[in-house]
Amino acid sequence: MHEIAHTRTLMAGTVAPGEASPFITVRLLRRLAVLIDTFPWVAFVITTAGCGWIRLSGFPFHFLDHDELFTYYIAQAPTLRRLLELTHTVDLHPPLSYLLVRASLAVFGHTQWACRLPSVLAFFAATALLFWLVTRLVTPMYGLIAILLIWNVPITYSAGEARPYSLMLFSASLLLVFWYRCIANPDSESTKAQRTPWRIAAVTLSSFGLLLSHVLGLLCFAAFLAAECVRWALRGNSDWRLWRALLVPLVSVLAYVPLFHTSAVILFTDKYRATPLRIAGFYWEFLRFVPVPLAAILLLAIFWPRSQADLEPRTDPEKTGQCSPSVFWPSACLLGCLALIPLVVGAVFAYKGMAFFDRYGVVFFIPYCLIPALLLGHRARRNPFAGMIVVLLLLASLIFNTIGKGWLIEKMSAFVPPRIGAGLMYALALPLIYVPSNPLVPPHLGAELSAAKQIEDLDSIEPSLPVVANTGLSFLELDHQGSPALVRRLYLLQDKDAAIAIAKDTVFENYDRLIGVFPLRGSIRPYCPFTSEHPRFLAIGAYNHPQGWVLKRLDAEQAQMRILGTYTKTTEEAQVYEVTVTGSHCQPDSVRP
Repeated sequence: MHEIAHTRTLMAGTVAPGEASPFITVRLLRRLAVLIDTFPWVAFVITTAGCGWIRLSGFPFHFLDHDELFTYYIAQAPTLRRLLELTHTVDLHPPLSYLLVRASLAVFGHTQWACRLPSVLAFFAATALLFWLVTRLVTPMYGLIAILLIWNVPITYSAGEARPYSLMLFSASLLLVFWYRCIANPDSESTKAQRTPWRIAAVTLSSFGLLLSHVLGLLCFAAFLAAECVRWALRGNSDWRLWRALLVPLVSVLAYVPLFHTSAVILFTDKYRATPLRIAGFYWEFLRFVPVPLAAILLLAIFWPRSQADLEPRTDPEKTGQCSPSVFWPSACLLGCLALIPLVVGAVFAYKGMAFFDRYGVVFFIPYCLIPALLLGHRARRNPFAGMIVVLLLLASLIFNTIGKGWLIEKMSAFVPPRIGAGLMYALALPLIYVPSNPLVPPHLGAELSAAKQIEDLDSIEPSLPVVANTGLSFLELDHQGSPALVRRLYLLQDKDAAIAIAKDTVFENYDRLIGVFPLRGSIRPYCPFTSEHPRFLAIGAYNHPQGWVLKRLDAEQAQMRILGTYTKTTEEAQVYEVTVTGSHCQPDSVRP
């Protein structure tokens, strides 16, 4: 009985002073926990630097992709008035992110890392805010659990993109912190300190930031209004000072009016459309890389032993997670609404026939990291040993699913049978809900693809022939990064009927409107006049790209297509084809220039 009681005491972290633990691992973990609690921000910086290096180390060097180039070009508009005009005619987002990129480019020069810097800093700042909040509510150990949950999800790639999603996450996190500080402990003596004018001003400023960062920020802002309505109902009276701080920024919605008036009928390919499977896949991505840590959190929350000290009431309700209903239920409402935003966005986009990408649900990071960390911290009564167990599991999951996965696959066969190895891999990362099954090329080109060489320099490949991009993605990227000799012979072909019939996607069929708006050097031509004028040319792209139709049409029209090699310096790996058009399949009146 004494041994059992001693073991429970060790797990609860309440070893008597002077009593030596028989387990050196337990002693080591407890010392690490003490260091983390003593130097919380040192632990945060070290953890964030390591995770950022794993996930974002390439952000200063990668070429700007298609969407980032929209941000890059709009931020360089000759005047602020022109910038604001482009945000509601070319790229439909509120202006804040473009203004921040404009400032970054002015300070650090027109480089890709300067273009991405505001997004990266906003993401790091968001993780710092969430870490601070969990540290205040429980302990720094559980704050590390929250940020490690974030870094374990591959969607953190959006932190290194020059798009407004990191800014939206930062603004939502900042609003959450100051909103909570304004409502916490409303009956305590520190109420006046909680309601200092600068806290109210911070609520207003962060609300402006949220509403001016992205159109979807309006849904996130609505979640805060819903939480405040719940608090109003529980209190029986309204907090007008906080309501004014939240409602004044709604004037930002005036910036959305031009976006709503800009109407364009765009057809999106079936693969990218919002469907129940695609929306379920979004939530699954947050779970499938951390099944073991999440299972550990659940089990520890259920079965963690209680000591007598744990059962005694504490004087600081904020540190134990025990808060009044007027704080708990609004906070729960807020986190629940934030968790449902991707579902709401997906449902609306499905109704409208629009595309859905995982970055649209970036605010889901907030409930995803806070709920498990706070649940375990509350149930385990801030026990450092319980927190350290989960921290180590999350670190192991992050390492194995990033830099360690290749090594693990290579070495595992030498130690365990294949069936056990496969089970271990599924424990570290559960499979996708659906796996694309389309081959890279049709069967008659399979042999050429397997023998294709890597192409590093497009200038050296048939320099006298035009180069046709299969999609607007490749066209815009090659137009930006290509040499003058390459872009002089670079083309994007357009045929709306073919785009609808083959790809069921017309996203790139209005790119001629970018001429004169962006500094494009390539050319945009109708398909039939170009193929009549240039019966032999190069084409670059992925044959089965969901938004591409040019290569498929050429193949259907029995043009001679020969794979010269594979080019990897665009967002998606592309093959370079030599194409010879053997006969025209265009209607006579469609060949006219």
